[in-house]
Amino acid sequence: MTDRALTLARAGDEDAFRELTEGYRHELQLHCYRIVGSTQDAEDLVQETLLAAWRGLDQFSEQASMRTWLYRIATNRSVDGAASERAPAATPRTDDRAAHAHTPRRTRLARALSGCAHGGACRRSPGA
Repeated sequence: MTDRALTLARAGDEDAFRELTEGYRHELQLHCYRIVGSTQDAEDLVQETLLAAWRGLDQFSEQASMRTWLYRIATNRSVDGAASERAPAATPRTDDRAAHAHTPRRTRLARALSGCAHGGACRRSPGA
């Protein structure tokens, strides 16, 4: 991690943020998969992790490495997600289409990422 990339990312440079985090994407996905046991949910959780990191980049204190910080976010999201998935569902899933339905997590993620689509700027929440 370079200080320059971190400074640029904190100033809103998405390419600099990608430079800081892209090397961890695959291992984060494996980490999330080990917790939730689903490839699709692991992919969603990595997206949530990176979005949370982007929005909370000002809170990264550099006391730990970027990798450690991302793992902490991914772990918390995965454990929270696994716990909510274990909660009884209002409607039981009866076929494969239901397994790919929009879950609350996917709906929130889609809304959050909609500002990033097609070259749009992802907005970071101040103090988030």
